[in-house]
Amino acid sequence: MKKQIVISVILIILVIIWWQPINFSKVEITIPKGASAREIVGYLSDSKIVRDTDEFLLWLKISGREKHLKSGRYELYTYKNPIYVISNLTRGGISEIIVTIPEGLTVYETADILAAHELIVQKQFIQLCTNKNFIQTLGLHVPSLEGYLFPDTYSFSSSQSDTAIIRTFITNFNNHTKKFKLSNQDSLNKIIILASLVEEEAKFADEKPIIAKVFIKRLQLHRPLESCATILYALKYENTDIYRTADMHKTKLTERDLRINSAYNTYIHIGLPPGPICSPGENSIEAVISPADVDYLYFVSKGDGHHHFSKTFREHLIAKERYSARY
Repeated sequence: MKKQIVISVILIILVIIWWQPINFSKVEITIPKGASAREIVGYLSDSKIVRDTDEFLLWLKISGREKHLKSGRYELYTYKNPIYVISNLTRGGISEIIVTIPEGLTVYETADILAAHELIVQKQFIQLCTNKNFIQTLGLHVPSLEGYLFPDTYSFSSSQSDTAIIRTFITNFNNHTKKFKLSNQDSLNKIIILASLVEEEAKFADEKPIIAKVFIKRLQLHRPLESCATILYALKYENTDIYRTADMHKTKLTERDLRINSAYNTYIHIGLPPGPICSPGENSIEAVISPADVDYLYFVSKGDGHHHFSKTFREHLIAKERYSARY
C-alpha cells in the first residue's frame, strides 16, 4: 500500500513538473510580424522554450489559437509546457519599439529610421545589406537588399541584432510575395526592380498599373525606360561616399543629369537597371504582375502628382510643353 502511494505521489509530481516545469532560466525571443505558426514554433525550439515541436503544434491546434499568436518581443522560461507558451504568445510581447517603414524608401533611408530609434548601428546595417554571403543565407541571390526591406509597421526590441532585424524584413517580404507564386528567383528580381520604378514614379495607386504597362511595353519594344527616378537614384545613392552630401531634395533634372554615366541611367541604357531603386509596396508589385490594358508609351507629370499619358511621341511633346509651364 505504501509503495502504491509513493508511486502515485511520484507520478503526480512528474505531471506537475510537465505542466509547470521548474523555472530554470528566462530567454528573450522576438517573433517577427507575419511569421506562420510553424515558423514561430521553429523560433521557440531554437531558443529551447518548447521541447517537442510536434507536441506544441498539436496543443496549438487543440487550443484553436493558431491564428492568434502575436508578434513582438517576449521573455519566456525555457522548457515550459505548451499551454504556458501559447497563453503568453496570445497576450502579446513586451517593451516593443514600433517602427513604420513607408513604401518607396531606399536601404539608406530605412537605416536612417532604424538608427533614429536606436535599433541599429547604421554603417554595420548597410554593410550587411550588401554582404553577399549573408544575403544568400536569406535565400536571395541578389547583390544588395535594396528593394527587399519590405515597407510595413514592425515591432522590434532594443536587444535585437542587425541580422535579426533584417531577417524580420525578409520574412515579411516572403509572406507578402509568396501569394504571387512567381516561378523563380530571376523572375522575382526583375519584378521587384520594375516595381521599384513604379513605386517612385506613381504617386497615386490608380496610376501604378498604367505606368507599369508603359514600362513593360517599352521593354518589349527595346526602348529605353527613360525613368527620371532612376537618374535621381544614381545621383543620390549610387556613389555611397557622397550619400550625405548629395542634394537629397532634388526633383527637377537637367540635361546634364540625363547624361550621367551610370548603369542606372535608363535614358541611355536599354532594359532594366541593375537593381531596385527602393523598396516597393505590395500594390506596386501587383501592378507589375497585373498591369493595365493600355497602349501608352509615354507619361509626363502634371505637377500635382498625376500624369498625362500619351500613345505617340508627338502627343508626348505637346503634353511636356503644356505641363512644364506649370512647375
